[in-house]
Amino acid sequence: MKITKKLKLAIVILWLLAIIIMLLGTLYIGQSYVNGVYGDESSITSIYSIRDPVREIYSKVSDFKEEIISNFRKNKELLTDKDYLKEINHNALAMNSSIVVIEDGEFCFVGNSSFDIPLRQQLMDIYNKNDDNAIYDKFETGSGDNIAVNDEFYVKEFIITSPKLFLCNQITYYSGKDKVSLYILTYYGNYMQQFKSTIARYTILLVFLMLVLSAVVAFIIYRQFVNPLVKLKKAAEEIGAGNLDVNLDYDTSRDDEIGELCRTFDDMKDKLSESVNEKIRYEEENRELISNISHDLKTPITTIKGYVEGIMDGVADTPEKRERYLKMIYNKANELDALINELSLYTNINNNAIPYEFHRVPVKDYFADCMEEIQAMLEAKDMTLVYNNYCKEDIRVIVDPDQLKRVINNIVTNSMKYMGKEQGKIEIYIHDADDMVKVSISDNGKGIDEASLPHIFDRTYRADSARQSRGGSGLGLAICKKIIEEHGGKIWAKSQKDKGTTILFTLKKYIKEEVTNE
Repeated sequence: MKITKKLKLAIVILWLLAIIIMLLGTLYIGQSYVNGVYGDESSITSIYSIRDPVREIYSKVSDFKEEIISNFRKNKELLTDKDYLKEINHNALAMNSSIVVIEDGEFCFVGNSSFDIPLRQQLMDIYNKNDDNAIYDKFETGSGDNIAVNDEFYVKEFIITSPKLFLCNQITYYSGKDKVSLYILTYYGNYMQQFKSTIARYTILLVFLMLVLSAVVAFIIYRQFVNPLVKLKKAAEEIGAGNLDVNLDYDTSRDDEIGELCRTFDDMKDKLSESVNEKIRYEEENRELISNISHDLKTPITTIKGYVEGIMDGVADTPEKRERYLKMIYNKANELDALINELSLYTNINNNAIPYEFHRVPVKDYFADCMEEIQAMLEAKDMTLVYNNYCKEDIRVIVDPDQLKRVINNIVTNSMKYMGKEQGKIEIYIHDADDMVKVSISDNGKGIDEASLPHIFDRTYRADSARQSRGGSGLGLAICKKIIEEHGGKIWAKSQKDKGTTILFTLKKYIKEEVTNE
């Protein structure tokens, strides 16, 4: 998945979560506000369904008070029954109310432990105050501030303003000199305080939500963007410092742009490492090539100088000696010329400075002409040639004739040079191999050991020190490889120690396209 799609999906999920959290938080804070103002039994839906929620609550309180009076008339002992008082106090809490009972000048039950001392003192003052006008001979339900009761009960409703605003319903029972008063305290509520508290909670919710969303977004951005880029920066600095073996630690399973960037960087690092190693190897080969060329040039030059000094010093005092000295100088000069030409040729081939002229050449005729020259070379060295061409007469290959002849001569000359046997033999076989023609050139020489065989086509490489002494730049087989590859073929070698070496290469066959007239 692309990183843009990931980010869009993450943003959508985060916004959905934010909306859900805001909705739930709003419901929770709103319910807390409703409970604080209208009581525990109230809910947001009930507030919206009731025209006047405050009046509804106080109507419930009035019904609650009448129910208590009715129960007390049936059983006066309930006024001091702790279990009953706990039960009605629990019911009163749902209406933002609580129960307080004073008996004989002492608080015997307080339904809300948070009532402060000034409120308790005010209730005690009300308890101790005589209200003769509130006592009637019989119980009857009236209206106004007072509700008339019989000579044992009286009920009074009033408002307490300090320290907080309460609606107080007082139910007093006389039994002789004993007096028990039950107070139903309904908190009017500090609406502004509740409102401020709600706003504060809502602000905290918003801040918390923003912090969480910011943290999640920051984590996603750091994990998806910043962390990989930091690793890329460190890896780039390591590469800049020359450490090409640095390992870029990233999630290889990522298929987005960051993953592609990391993989591209890793590939670039590997290719750069290969390029640097190739450059180092190339420089080492150059140093080795220069060393070999210097050594190979020094030998014939030393010989030439020796023979020239012999002529100048009069050592060659007869015409025969002078002729022999001059012939040796000429031969060594030819060796120098061959070395320089071979080096120049390899440089031009390696720099693609030699234009190839490809032609469709008949295999039979071309190799037959080459074998005449090779036959003459081998006879001069008392060596034998075995040649077999198994291709049909009409088979042709696409080659540059001059460059291909250079390849064949280099391979044969190399075999002759390192033969190491008195009765040398060169075998050349040509086969038809589907869309290619395969050429095999074998000798019965010393062979090449298994460790050296893979390197014989490297420039300047020589399999052993004995071969070093035979002269040459060591570029012969490297030139052959370059030319064959430019022809679209491949070259390789097989060898057995003390049995001989076989060089094989392939050439592209010319296949005539059949044209059909419709």
